Amino acid sequence: FEEVIIKTTFYCDHYDKCESKPALEKELMLTAGVKAVTIDAAAMTIKVKYNPKQVTPAKIRTVISKSGYDADDIKADPKGSENLDECCKKKD
Repeated sequence: FEEVIIKTTFYCDHYDKCESKPALEKELMLTAGVKAVTIDAAAMTIKVKYNPKQVTPAKIRTVISKSGYDADDIKADPKGSENLDECCKKKD
């Protein structure tokens, strides 16, 4: 397995207890080839252990974006952002 650490931004001040965290973990774990997900809200990173024969870091970033979060240089998908809890939405 390989590991990728993806930078993101969490706007929620209680992300470790927020309902959005398990939802993001679930979306990633449902992705074929993803074996483990570690979200570090304080560091604003998502560490993903994956099988490179089944999934690429680019695909993982796309899943994160579609879930409503930035993933390195890929901006959050607006449709995904709409589904986040109010506390997790970007404040303009």
